[in-house]
Amino acid sequence: MATKSGFQIFKRLITYLVPYRKLIILTIFTSVLVGILSTSPVPIIQKIFDDIFLQKDMFMLKVVPLLMIVLYLVKDSLRYIQSVIIQRIGWELVAKLREDMFQHLHRVPYTFFEGDTTGQLMSRLINDVNIMLLSITKLVKDILQNGVMLIGLLGWVFYMKWEWAIVSIVVFPLALGPIAFIAKKLRRLGRRGQEVLADINSAMLESFSGIKIVRAFTLEKQEEDKLHQHNQEFLGIMRKDVKYTEITSPFMEMIGISLGALVLWLGGMQVIEGEVSQGVFISFIVAFFMMNDPIRLLFKTYTESQKALSAAERVFEVLDERPEAADDGDMVIEKFQSTIEYRSVFFEYPTRDGMVLKDINLTIKKSDVTAIVGMSGAGKTTLMDLLFKFFRVTKGAIFIDGVDINQIKSNSLRRQMALVTQETFLFNDTVWANIGMGNPEASQEEILEAAKAAHVDTFINTLDDGYDTVIGERGLKLSGGQRQRLAIARAILRNAPILVLDEATSSLDSESERLVQDALEHLMEHRTTFIIAHRLSTVKNADRILVMEHGEIVGEGNHEKLLAECAQYQKYYEMQFASGSR
Repeated sequence: MATKSGFQIFKRLITYLVPYRKLIILTIFTSVLVGILSTSPVPIIQKIFDDIFLQKDMFMLKVVPLLMIVLYLVKDSLRYIQSVIIQRIGWELVAKLREDMFQHLHRVPYTFFEGDTTGQLMSRLINDVNIMLLSITKLVKDILQNGVMLIGLLGWVFYMKWEWAIVSIVVFPLALGPIAFIAKKLRRLGRRGQEVLADINSAMLESFSGIKIVRAFTLEKQEEDKLHQHNQEFLGIMRKDVKYTEITSPFMEMIGISLGALVLWLGGMQVIEGEVSQGVFISFIVAFFMMNDPIRLLFKTYTESQKALSAAERVFEVLDERPEAADDGDMVIEKFQSTIEYRSVFFEYPTRDGMVLKDINLTIKKSDVTAIVGMSGAGKTTLMDLLFKFFRVTKGAIFIDGVDINQIKSNSLRRQMALVTQETFLFNDTVWANIGMGNPEASQEEILEAAKAAHVDTFINTLDDGYDTVIGERGLKLSGGQRQRLAIARAILRNAPILVLDEATSSLDSESERLVQDALEHLMEHRTTFIIAHRLSTVKNADRILVMEHGEIVGEGNHEKLLAECAQYQKYYEMQFASGSR
């Protein structure tokens, strides 16, 4: 992806502030007032020296202190209002954009998730969004406050002594070159820092998710070393970041002090010679040194804004991903009626070389039970992934009831299907909620019926809070058989006409498998079913068995026919049953 300029990204960032234009206008107005009031010490100091000290004006002596209190009270009140508005806008935008990104990630093609890990995506959703929006709102605030103050102070110094003013600011434009160089460095470091932080998030998430394997294989040291490596890289980047960020302030301060010394010498000579009053001289010096702060802060804000830009780049890369719906069909199917057909289907993964499926021709009739067997990597699961439109066919087409699935809306197509996999994914929620995800509109009675059909009721009393038990991340509190039955209950509740069982019983013990198989029989009734399996004992009773090897269908028929005619099926059978195993 081509890198966009800082201006393009900044322009896009500003569009997020458009809904808050009334508050932004109020902020600009308060900034102007704060900036003007921040310059008030300049004329006040001139009055103190010229009117109070030299002319002994008692009235001014009484008025000026009270005026200073009032001015600073107004200024600080306005600054408080401005800060509250900016912080409110910033956090509201963070919340909104995070939701927008989350929604968008659920609409991008399935292939997108082959790229970034979960930890990296979480880093973009949390860290990058925070840095991007909180920085941009702070940036607006700092530019407004310091910009207006700088303009006001420039007005005063030119009004009092334009010759000195020109001398005092002539060098500042020369600082733009070094500052631009530093900003460029910081943008690169900011992006790399966010990438490494994403790696840290990913490493921690992976390690904690797989804690059982980490402990079982004593991989603690390996995991610690992995995190240490990422952490040290992040530390190195942050050291460079601090070095470049913090150099701007002393750099600008030294320029300011050098110029201030020059003005002090020139002005001092004119005061001694009586050409300029002490009040003008001192107020000019005060104004000049007051200018250093907004100039220094504006330059620092500019360099720090590069972190916001680098974070924004990573956020916009996600938001600019083309949604699945952009290439989706517009047809809606109410209910699967008759056939599923694969016509000369070829498939190659976008991120890998070589065809995974080759010339698949297949017709499945409604209510058929079709088993798919073969060694790992034969293409069994991929065949079903294409039916769900997780991936698009490279060549050929898949039809449902004579309609190319690419012409059907993905959500409409997937509502016709239910999926039960070997690695059952459950959410850290109650038993009720996990089953109810099969059909969010289902009643409690329907959820209970699905649970009973899947034999969830046989273990529910062993849980502390029954159906209200929160089962932990990925169903950690349940056994493998219990998790599988919960997933089957979810599929039963979905009541979809097409069912895909992907190694649904392969990791279960005999007792659990018996209960799960019984639950599956309830689930398969009157449904068009695909059973993906390694174990032939689970598919012997299927209406038709497909034998796959290297992405091709090399055998087709029932168990007896394949055992008699298909060499590959015979080989699988002998491997599994020759030693007396099931």
